[in-house]
Amino acid sequence: MTKSTVLLTNLQFIDLHDHHITGWIYVEGSKIKSLGQGQPKTFPVDISLDGQGLTVLPGLIDLHTHGANGNEIIGITAPGLQELTQFYASHGVTGFLASTWTAPHAAIAEAIAVTRSVMGNEIGAKVLGIHLEGPWLNTVYCGAQDKTLIRTASRDEALEYLNTDLIRLVAIAPEIPENEWVIRECSHRGITVAAGHTNATYAEMKKAVEMGVTQVTHCFNAMRPLNHREPGVVGAALDIPQIKCELIADNIHVNPVVMKLLVNVKGSENVILITDSISAAGMPDGDYSFEGARVKVTDGAARLEDGTLAGSTLTMDRALANILKATGRPLGEMVNCASLNPARAIHMEDHKGQLRRDWDADLMLVDQNLQVKFTMVEGKVVFKQF
Repeated sequence: MTKSTVLLTNLQFIDLHDHHITGWIYVEGSKIKSLGQGQPKTFPVDISLDGQGLTVLPGLIDLHTHGANGNEIIGITAPGLQELTQFYASHGVTGFLASTWTAPHAAIAEAIAVTRSVMGNEIGAKVLGIHLEGPWLNTVYCGAQDKTLIRTASRDEALEYLNTDLIRLVAIAPEIPENEWVIRECSHRGITVAAGHTNATYAEMKKAVEMGVTQVTHCFNAMRPLNHREPGVVGAALDIPQIKCELIADNIHVNPVVMKLLVNVKGSENVILITDSISAAGMPDGDYSFEGARVKVTDGAARLEDGTLAGSTLTMDRALANILKATGRPLGEMVNCASLNPARAIHMEDHKGQLRRDWDADLMLVDQNLQVKFTMVEGKVVFKQF
């Protein structure tokens, strides 16, 4: 079967210092076959597109999203998940992990089954796997998650999920002894483990890293904070080189000054932008639900009735814009926080997260305001607005 070919011309590439270079990308099937500066060579082309001088960036990867546009992963239908793939693509996302939360076993199992039914047939962004945020958390830092459903990791339940071969990321409270075996099991299987919704001390976090933890879930949020006598989870995240830090860069969960401090301390290569979005993302302010609880969205902030933040209404393109403003660093550097870094976190950096020959043709075109105008997922145009 002949692979379809696409030639994108009149693109603006940027380097780590935001120097602009006009160039082109030639796509064959799902891969970038060739790319270069100036005018392209002569290629056999099925589709030729003028990029209109827009900036080309690698597609964004969201490792932590519970939903958007009226749909959530727990309770999702196949059509609802397809709608999500389209919504994400319109914001430059080319791949994401369908993220569950603390819920009854049957609800998590059903979400995994629906996700499996859609994977490989997406009409927008690719579902790269499943992120289990819980249910093996600590009730002390449950956030908006249902405290009554948080539990320790039983072998029957955990192995059922892991044996699906769809789990790519697990958020867990590592200080709870009954959860330790899951960390080791995931590490053995190549599944990334994040410390999340956790009351771990610095010493417990050091032990967790030795067991296989390599990430923290939404750094600063729902975890033991930094204290000058007990560094806690935040202190461990800042200090231990092996730990990568997820960040909800919506200017609500984390103050922009602290976002800048995180990047300065950890380096941009160790920060992973996420949305932690819920069904209200992409929707107007108003009343919504999360895990059956009432959520009110005001000025984009989603909160339970007691004021607790309940996920976000963030999109990945806005997260990128926010961290650029907070840090003052170049787009060419910071885009890696939303593309290459998440690809590395789930061991897909050998074919995703960069604009490189023989890598997946996952890319987006943005204007000078970082508005997404075009998204391509594995060589297929899934969003176009010019």
